[in-house]
Amino acid sequence: MNKIINTDCIEGLKQLDENSVDLCVTSPPYNVGIEYDDWMDNMPVDEYLQFARDWLTEVYRVLKPDGRIAVNIPYEVNMKKLGGHNRMLIQSEYHQIMKEIGYGFDGIVDLAEKAPQKVKFSAWGSWLSASAPYLHNPKECILLGHKDQWKKLEKGESYYDGSQESKKEFMEFVSGMWGYFAETHGLTDANFSLDIPEKAIKFMTYKDDLVLDPFMGSGTTAVACINLDRQYVGFEISEKYYDIANKRIDKVWSKKLTRDKSKEFWN
Repeated sequence: MNKIINTDCIEGLKQLDENSVDLCVTSPPYNVGIEYDDWMDNMPVDEYLQFARDWLTEVYRVLKPDGRIAVNIPYEVNMKKLGGHNRMLIQSEYHQIMKEIGYGFDGIVDLAEKAPQKVKFSAWGSWLSASAPYLHNPKECILLGHKDQWKKLEKGESYYDGSQESKKEFMEFVSGMWGYFAETHGLTDANFSLDIPEKAIKFMTYKDDLVLDPFMGSGTTAVACINLDRQYVGFEISEKYYDIANKRIDKVWSKKLTRDKSKEFWN
């Protein structure tokens, strides 16, 4: 527990025990040509979808019977150059793969970016003409699912304390529309907003639950777990990103220990 392992995610997942993880929350590579440090993000479409099937199958194995999953992906991507159609409804592809593996479906979260970045269009199509206009939807979502059952077998200590603020936040979560701030000071080539794993962890886990992220990147999911008193485990194939994540996590642990000691003193 509380480790990131510098290895390929599928090899790493094979090291985990069956029925050991409470929640998997992750944002996998989208296969859209991002120049990662140690990953080919332009695989042929069939290979990419098989890769998705492989890691999702391993995650299914390690989830507890009441284990849950939250996968952050775009609604659509353009994979025409990789052997796909002009546009792929990637959230639908993921849903179908998860369904075939055995996951139960528990909803789709629409992500609404607060103070969104300017969308960069790669093509306009036929400008000011209906001949062949190009439409691009940059929005992302989160697919929610479970292994054998959605309802937790045992109740633990919830994040929510019954305050008006926590009630308001919980109401946002169940609405299926989550606001988030994009990560603008990214430490890697593809950045996971801290808001996303924090909200998923608050919504779907109890204190000390074990949270898995197969694509740790700069350690964002681990940071969310530390902040929210959850255990974590994850994998990162890039040695560079692995080092970045561990340095970041060390700082977060240090700050948390300082805060906890301060609370003990004043209490």
